[in-house]
Amino acid sequence: MKKLLILIAVFSANTLFAQNTFQLWNFNAKPGMEEAIAKLAEEQWGDAKFKSGGIQIERIAHGDNPYSHRVILFGEVGKIGRVEGDTQEFEWELFIEKLNHFIEEWGTSYAGRFLSAEGGSWSDYPYVQIYDLKLDNPAAFKVAHDKLVKQTSQTRGDRPVAFGTYDIGGGENISHWVAIGAADFSDLMDQKVLEEKYVKEWAEWTKNNGGAVSPSNYTLNVLAAYTNE
Repeated sequence: MKKLLILIAVFSANTLFAQNTFQLWNFNAKPGMEEAIAKLAEEQWGDAKFKSGGIQIERIAHGDNPYSHRVILFGEVGKIGRVEGDTQEFEWELFIEKLNHFIEEWGTSYAGRFLSAEGGSWSDYPYVQIYDLKLDNPAAFKVAHDKLVKQTSQTRGDRPVAFGTYDIGGGENISHWVAIGAADFSDLMDQKVLEEKYVKEWAEWTKNNGGAVSPSNYTLNVLAAYTNE
């Protein structure tokens, strides 16, 4: 199985992403259980009220992530999760007990931050490619990344791009990530063709990014999303 569950925040371009954080848990779902997982998520979070951000479940479409799904909880630092009084005692434990009936195994878990973002809403572009990164100089990479995002904005339009960290987990070969949103698979491929015109800009990015490799990349499709918006 090659699917995965990730939580990506649905924030506007002027949000202070450095103040936003996430926690994610990977797992492999049992065959044929995705619809049941989506239904259970709706029962758990369909009317939930979050302090900020929210929660998502997504599946892997293509790529090299070894898990089938993951859950991501995201929001502002110090304001993550549901508001006080919005849950009953032991509600989360009961949810996990039910979810375990549809899961073969739990996998790795990570936590990190959003450092920058441009573009529109992820809800409008729910097909997302994730590049896991190992950076030699994160500060230099952020400057090069932010510049390239602005230089390529004309052809990218309102499609969102975000950059952030894995502060807990990720392993010794992964420290950061970049997420790129698209309407669907065809739209993502169209964007890759359009990016080929930016030869000079990509060469400058390569020269100035401080040293970066991508040990892993994969695409995601949102299965269920619940936010405070």
